[in-house]
Amino acid sequence: MQKCIECLMWGRNLNYDYLLWIYNHAINLELKGVAFVKNDGSIKVVAEGEEQNLLFFMRKLQTGKKRFFLLSPIENFSVSWHEAKNDFDDFSISESGE
Repeated sequence: MQKCIECLMWGRNLNYDYLLWIYNHAINLELKGVAFVKNDGSIKVVAEGEEQNLLFFMRKLQTGKKRFFLLSPIENFSVSWHEAKNDFDDFSISESGE
């Protein structure tokens, strides 16, 4: 079943390299959506796809780029689930945020 998640994350060293890490995971999981750095420095990710792929993706985002959660740059994380609207053709990184 197709779903949509909106994730917000705050933390240390969330930069373009981090967006590339998010992008690579989204592509590997065949998700569609967008990731960008908001004006306040947080990252927002909107992703649509199969529910089990979104669950795996969300856990990856929540634990962060590092293998050991104590070293993760993620300090705060929130997620909201919605019905998929099929608004995206692929997954991309946007240069501008809200």
